[in-house]
Amino acid sequence: MARNKRDVDAEVKREQIEEAACALFLADGYEATSMAAVAKAAGVAPNTLYWYFASKDDLLVATLDRLVNKALLQVAGMQEQSLGVQLRWLLGEFQQASKLISTVHSRLDRSETVREWHDRFHEMLDAMLVQQMVSKGMSRTKASVMATVGTYVVEGLLSHPHTSQQFDKVVQWLAGNGKL
Repeated sequence: MARNKRDVDAEVKREQIEEAACALFLADGYEATSMAAVAKAAGVAPNTLYWYFASKDDLLVATLDRLVNKALLQVAGMQEQSLGVQLRWLLGEFQQASKLISTVHSRLDRSETVREWHDRFHEMLDAMLVQQMVSKGMSRTKASVMATVGTYVVEGLLSHPHTSQQFDKVVQWLAGNGKL
């Protein structure tokens, strides 16, 4: 069934709003970015945002989904690479959004929308790590434990300052099944 112009315009407009929000959230931070600023950057009236997103938190989650999905699509093409190479690349992509990681953690107790996204992110990252570790020969039981640890390690790397040497050691440890 053909889609009408209104449906296409709605999808395009939603993408424009998400892109504008993403750029502003990454540049200025979530708290410093108003919905009016997002509307202006997207070229829409402020009340138009609420046709697409019920709240600023919903817009944040859409932005996070956009960033994570883009990274996951790209890392899926790297399956022939070592787990260490994949983790370094993926963490590099997520590092670009480190301001938003802090925002997510600061909003966990204040927003059910953000809490649900955070929980889904953990589940997705755990599943991805388990799958990768099992495919490299680790038992599912050990991979499950390492994935849980790995998820927290990833969040720590994204949330706290560290040197590139510390980053490399942690990724090496995680990719090496807990061995250096």
